[in-house]
Amino acid sequence: MHHIYVIENPSMKIAIASTFHPYRGGIAQFNDTLAIALKSQGHTVNCFNWSRQYPTIFFPGLAQTKSGTSTPPRSAVAPLDSISPNSWRKTAKIILSNDAVDVVILPFWHSALAPALRGVARSIKRLSPETRIIAIMHNATSHDGKASDKWLTRRFLKRVDQVVTLSESVTVDVTKLAPALPIKTLFHPIYNDLPKKLDKSIAREKLRIPTSAKNVVLFFGLIRPYKGLEVLIEASNFLSEQTHIIIAGECYGSWKKYARLIHESKAKARIHIVNRFIPDEQLGDFFAAADLVALPYLSASQSGVTATAIQYNLPIVASNVGDLSNSITEGETGALVKAGDSHALAEAIDMWFLEKHPELGESYAKLKATKSWEAFAKKLV
Repeated sequence: MHHIYVIENPSMKIAIASTFHPYRGGIAQFNDTLAIALKSQGHTVNCFNWSRQYPTIFFPGLAQTKSGTSTPPRSAVAPLDSISPNSWRKTAKIILSNDAVDVVILPFWHSALAPALRGVARSIKRLSPETRIIAIMHNATSHDGKASDKWLTRRFLKRVDQVVTLSESVTVDVTKLAPALPIKTLFHPIYNDLPKKLDKSIAREKLRIPTSAKNVVLFFGLIRPYKGLEVLIEASNFLSEQTHIIIAGECYGSWKKYARLIHESKAKARIHIVNRFIPDEQLGDFFAAADLVALPYLSASQSGVTATAIQYNLPIVASNVGDLSNSITEGETGALVKAGDSHALAEAIDMWFLEKHPELGESYAKLKATKSWEAFAKKLV
């Protein structure tokens, strides 16, 4: 039985050492919003960003940072360098330099960063044993990872006091790596500060979706092997000819496999590709143009795209993996299919469009309330 540490002080001094704006991607967005939510609860929150997150030679995308108009929490650029042990010790000293710190939060999502996070945790405990170290585990090991990931993750977990996960599936995986470590299972909060949706016809015109498209399916986010984009492309061969697909996101790795599948698809004229990173301010364009979001993931823990689709009141057809089923009510807000089954995916998408469904705002209302950032921040501490 796991024991959960309860901190009763209603106002705490919290430090978060992780990825923040201007870094790109879902983790930076998550951390930015988390810091704001904790501050709104009355806590003092200091954010410490990376001076270097991934060495450029190892980064699969085009760029690690972004420009934009978002207003994230102010973060100090710590000397935290993923490949410099000296920077890990310096970062710990900076975190603890202004009075006592009650809690240090270390979000984890990729084992390549585990040595750095472990180094920070180790130094903080040496300098301030009473400071609690909490790891927010987005994954137990890296997506598309190797066997060495588990070893790196296990070493990191030995240096933290408690783990918070965003899904039961990650809790199970973490328990296998660190059976004695206290774990609290929460959820992926739903974003409520996203750009407003355009009118559907305007959004489609902006994205050059032809007026002949009756139904539009959106695949959104960074394209990585575990997300199963090839399953959706194969499913396009079986979809109604009135259904178009938007693939929006930067590809991490080779695009050749997907390009070949699209070229061979009978529906290639109905597949629209925006192969680049989509900044936050353009989210409303893509989700307004879509009628349904597809998540054909081969494996998953939880998905920030799911939270975004819910905020925009879009139905979701997803693989029944990880925590995705906890955000989808079969027949009401979407459907679940067997992972890797393109026929089942196509059938579920077609069936959704054939059946009549009411607006999903009311169906999602309770989910938005129970999975709000305010609720997450309260349960976290």
